[in-house]
Amino acid sequence: MGRPSGKSQQRMEDAQRVVGHSFADTTLLDAALTHPSYAEESGDHTGYERLEFLGDAVLGLVVVEECYRRFPHLAEGVMTKIKIAVVSGTVLTAAAHELGLTPFILLGEGERRNAERGRASALENAFEAVVGAIYLDAGYEPAREFVLRTLGSRIVPEIALEEEHPKSALFELVQARGATAVFEIESSDGPPHDRIFSASVSVDGQLVGRGTGRSKKEAEMKAAAEALSRLNH
Repeated sequence: MGRPSGKSQQRMEDAQRVVGHSFADTTLLDAALTHPSYAEESGDHTGYERLEFLGDAVLGLVVVEECYRRFPHLAEGVMTKIKIAVVSGTVLTAAAHELGLTPFILLGEGERRNAERGRASALENAFEAVVGAIYLDAGYEPAREFVLRTLGSRIVPEIALEEEHPKSALFELVQARGATAVFEIESSDGPPHDRIFSASVSVDGQLVGRGTGRSKKEAEMKAAAEALSRLNH
């Protein structure tokens, strides 16, 4: 891979200041801010996919724990709505932009041409990957501090009252019927920089919805919307 250039070292120093965490292993932060398309084209970087997967789980735990601590009298259904809203793509994209991650994300040529759509997806994914990177570098507490510093003001009951989230509405509907909804990512097609995901949702083992999207979240949202349409009719 070779020694990092002065430019890449400066990028890491500036990115650490923006993130607010000094990394013992800066390769984790570099990976968290590298789109898979850039990793594929450059051959000397690791993309953020694995860190995004880990960060998504850590992020969900932090938000759920905070809901439990902050709102001891809230019902489980309301806390579920808060969690789903806080970790939505729209919120994470906005948080990453407000934090100032945009200039540090390395995008492949295709994503740079597809600027707006590609950048929004990359911001959401990079935010989750940064959470995963901090967790691997320093453990749960620093990752929790980062999440609460960047998303804490959004962890409020009011966020659950905003425009109804298809997954949240579906969970509420099936829970009221004493059933269980299970989402599954069935496939992903295409190169890393232009991947399309297919998701399905089943209620008590019966397929009720399918959807596709450029992210797993988008595919699940569309599957949930189709399921709601079927179940409500």
